[in-house]
Amino acid sequence: MLFRSNNGFVIADIPGIIEGASEGVGLGFEFLRHIERTKVLVHMVDAASTEGRDPIEDIETINNELATYNEKLPKRPQVIAANKCDALYGDAYETVIQKLKDKYEPKGIKVFPISAVSGKGLNELLWYVNGLVKESDVDVVEFEPEIEIEFQDNPELPFEVWKDEDGVYRVEGPRIERMLGYTNLESEKGFAFFQNFLKDNGILEQLEELGISEGDTVRLYGLEFDYYK
Repeated sequence: MLFRSNNGFVIADIPGIIEGASEGVGLGFEFLRHIERTKVLVHMVDAASTEGRDPIEDIETINNELATYNEKLPKRPQVIAANKCDALYGDAYETVIQKLKDKYEPKGIKVFPISAVSGKGLNELLWYVNGLVKESDVDVVEFEPEIEIEFQDNPELPFEVWKDEDGVYRVEGPRIERMLGYTNLESEKGFAFFQNFLKDNGILEQLEELGISEGDTVRLYGLEFDYYK
């Protein structure tokens, strides 16, 4: 998700759009509300399907949820960032990228093969997006500043930390849901609170006991991030 900022733009990572988000599943309403502020949509998909996901299916699911929530949203300029292209080799690379291009470029949605790890293709992607943002005449929704709500932790609420079969470290439970519902991760204060919450509740310690390494993925419901110490 992109916000215009003087001569550049601001990118907002929205990780929580899943099937049913437009009906409030997960943190759907909270994330969809922020998308109304954007001028350009960038779909970051796993082109290599390292987690067994279909990138086209993911894009279609997201656009369906956007249309259900606000029919004007999927009509905004879109770009596809086909990530992890460095994990595709030979014919697989050509097949996957071409499949995405055949599906979306006739609709005016350009596909950029990229690698977030090596940086391949990122400059081309960002320059193209910058042009779209400057040219966009979309009237974005402006909201009043969000009020920071003091989170009242309840140590009696449980949570669980484990590593799933795909190697993703999961943190879930009523206590985590409550924390996410009170925390605005787009604000500096909210993000600092989130980091302290993980530390103060021993979650980081539990992750280390499970053998987490730098760069490993941690998922808290719709929120996903890479672990770095």
